[in-house]
Amino acid sequence: MPLCVVVHHLKDFNEWITLFKANPPPPVGRWRLTRGIDDRNRVHVVGEVSAAEVKDVKDFLNSPRMQDVFRRVNAMSTVPIEFVWLDEVKP
Repeated sequence: MPLCVVVHHLKDFNEWITLFKANPPPPVGRWRLTRGIDDRNRVHVVGEVSAAEVKDVKDFLNSPRMQDVFRRVNAMSTVPIEFVWLDEVKP
């Protein structure tokens, strides 16, 4: 299954989580929120989606509403948001 990992390096987790709760991930796929053990301001939002859902997620992330949210998040961050798409590899 494809994975979408959104990497955040935040200045203040508490400020960011308020915005995140008001603008949750898309309603497709299974999403998890992870936080660094050593750096509590490093956050990954990880979505596991089916191949058929990838386009819907990309459309959601590229929507004008979410682009505005990401501009606001980047202002709360020490580096720009990073979006990483991964596909599972079976050894």
